[in-house]
Amino acid sequence: MPRMKPLAYVLGSAAMLIAAYEVHSAAAPADVHALMKDVVAPQTQVIWDISNEAQDDQGNPDASKMTAAGWNKIIAAAEKVKQASQTLAKADHAIAAAPGVKIEGEGNEGVAGAKQVQAAIDKDPAEFRTRATALATSMDQIVAAAKAKSAAKVFEVSGVLDQVCEDCHQKFWYPGQK
Repeated sequence: MPRMKPLAYVLGSAAMLIAAYEVHSAAAPADVHALMKDVVAPQTQVIWDISNEAQDDQGNPDASKMTAAGWNKIIAAAEKVKQASQTLAKADHAIAAAPGVKIEGEGNEGVAGAKQVQAAIDKDPAEFRTRATALATSMDQIVAAAKAKSAAKVFEVSGVLDQVCEDCHQKFWYPGQK
């Protein structure tokens, strides 16, 4: 029986460390710049590139130009963007960028810096979460269209995706621009 006591201490200590890590992780703010730069931008580009390649000579969507690999890449990309956007939508606090990190174009005339973007997010966090949720919803639509192998629907929803992105950028990423 004496051997159980050290094991209980080890297990108890491990449980406390895990709980402390989970509390710290849950409290960490979502980094908008990192998620956009590292996940959303490159993965939405995958969606747009593949769907744009699946067009006929008149620019109409053509499913016959899609491969199984292309459909799978669209699904995978959309799921990554959905996960990133859900992170933003569910975050208690979102930061424009990590301390010391400049966002693209920061320092150029007329371009908002991280502080201005942060102020826009802090001014209306509920709207920011709504926009992030809209992005996640558009990804659900892209996944459904890709699983149905509907080039027309992917093309339609990816066009709407462009507007979802632009609306959020106008409100939060370019807060001073018209």
